[in-house]
Amino acid sequence: MLSKEALREIEAARAEEESARHALLTALRTVQRERRQVGPEEIAYIADLLGLSPAVVQGVARFYDQITETPTGQHVLSLCRGISCYLCGADDVAAEVRQLLGVETGGTTADGQFTLRLVECVGACDRAPAAMVDDRFVGPVQADTIHALTKL
Repeated sequence: MLSKEALREIEAARAEEESARHALLTALRTVQRERRQVGPEEIAYIADLLGLSPAVVQGVARFYDQITETPTGQHVLSLCRGISCYLCGADDVAAEVRQLLGVETGGTTADGQFTLRLVECVGACDRAPAAMVDDRFVGPVQADTIHALTKL
């Protein structure tokens, strides 16, 4: 199900952590990145790989909004809508991105390249309005810079 590199990444996390539960988030993020989803099949796989119950894996997966049960695009554009970003114009940026990509929030472009998400916080208030493209922080983001974000 996973590439050798992804398996090595999970195995390394498991070896470094004191328990399988401590390596679980690394496993979930690795599977999300590689499979673009963590659905029932992936939950069972991770549970078996780490020796955890599927209920534990699913509970942690549902807690984090970066882990999705449905497939995402090749790239996930997460726009922050936290208070700092909101006050710095995040709503205008989100409107521009929806128009540029031709999708609603949570949607994926027709070519499968981008999924647009609005999230509560990306942890980059000093760069408000902030966003993430996959695992990379960007900001401050303005409506006129969105075009560069979507040309990866």
